[in-house]
Amino acid sequence: MLNIPSSSKNLSIIFSSKRNHKLFCYQSRCISSNHPVPNPEQISHLILDQKSANEALETFRWASKLPHFTHSQSTYRALVHKLCTFRRFDTAHQVLDEMPSLIGLPPDDDIFVTIVRGLGRARMIREVVKVPDLVSRFKVTPTLKIYNSILDVLVKEDIDIARGFYRRKMMGCGVKGDMYTFGILMKGLCLTNRIADGFKLLQTMKKKGVTPNAVVYNTLLHALCRHGKLGIGRARSLMNEMIDPNSVTFNILITAYCKTENLIQALVMLEKSFDLGFVPDVVTITKVVKILCDKDRGMEAVEVLERVEKKGGEIDVVAYNTLIKGFCKLKKAKAAVRFLKEMEMKGCLPNAETYNALIFGFCESGLPDLALDMFDEMKTVGISWNLITYETLIGGLCSIGRIEDGYKIMEIMVEKGNVPGYFLWNSVVHSLARESAWLGNKDLCFVDDLMELILEI
Repeated sequence: MLNIPSSSKNLSIIFSSKRNHKLFCYQSRCISSNHPVPNPEQISHLILDQKSANEALETFRWASKLPHFTHSQSTYRALVHKLCTFRRFDTAHQVLDEMPSLIGLPPDDDIFVTIVRGLGRARMIREVVKVPDLVSRFKVTPTLKIYNSILDVLVKEDIDIARGFYRRKMMGCGVKGDMYTFGILMKGLCLTNRIADGFKLLQTMKKKGVTPNAVVYNTLLHALCRHGKLGIGRARSLMNEMIDPNSVTFNILITAYCKTENLIQALVMLEKSFDLGFVPDVVTITKVVKILCDKDRGMEAVEVLERVEKKGGEIDVVAYNTLIKGFCKLKKAKAAVRFLKEMEMKGCLPNAETYNALIFGFCESGLPDLALDMFDEMKTVGISWNLITYETLIGGLCSIGRIEDGYKIMEIMVEKGNVPGYFLWNSVVHSLARESAWLGNKDLCFVDDLMELILEI
């Protein structure tokens, strides 16, 4: 227990744990007349750093006693946030009640929004809808920002409660919703698959003179695209209504077309996005690359990536891996190695998945020595072998009669603490059976060693 000397009794506070060390340091500095009094932003950070509601309150009260220091909306907001985090809502209300007398101001919008979100996290929905009444206690009219924060909490809990709140509490009190209001409602409707109500909401917005923005449209587009080809068709028609489609719009539709393997329309939308100056995100581009490779159109996939890069888009390791896998499945592993070198030159580091794809490709192409080279290169560049690496290489070697090489890789695998799985053992056993003539010409010690290794595991 540490007591501040009586000469600074106005700063007196008891520290019961190491958690208060930072607060003690602040106090110690403030005791010195040469050190400036901390500002509200510093006190806010100090309150937020506390590990319990009591410590936050203690810090707040300590700051109240500092000479020439006055609490602000930001320090009260920090305290309210900590109290809500620990579900001390009654105490938070008491803190709000003292604000007008202590700082001469009622709580601001941000403080009430903090209360709303805290109640939402605690799923205290009945209390959330009472926040406008709490605001009115301070002779202040609830703002649209507060209403929207309440609505945002309600749609995550129950869309019907949210719609009821909008009609009774907002429209009933003459509160006109803005774009954010309608965006929240659209999100709630689409999350609950109420597509028809989503279309009605669009019409309501237009009647009220509010032009739906891209966020509102994209929310409905995304919901439509979850309903297969018919939904995607409706989404495409809806997109034509949009004044300002954005990159997210194209991400949604291209992804939907790829999911239904409609490559032609996916490429049409990709081209349209480029024409309008948009570059789809790397996740969407990767899906286009995959479907092109699956359709044996690997070179077109390469062209897509090149165009994306020229337009300033991002290409990551997942996109490159998808391209490499596509070429390897087409038994073009030698061509795929080019992309490995290319990604390294561009600072995009390959990973185990990259090399596993190449090992698979060389094994499938009947080039086991190149597969072994990739295996060795992994060690050289510091990439750890994993189960897929071992299983791919051992299976590939055994499938073409390179049983002894496969056995050596299995030894390395076991030495590294990895246990071969059922399918790998199956592959080895089938290879042994298939190569019975080869085994007849071998020293049985090799077979004994292999069987011993199997029994040990």
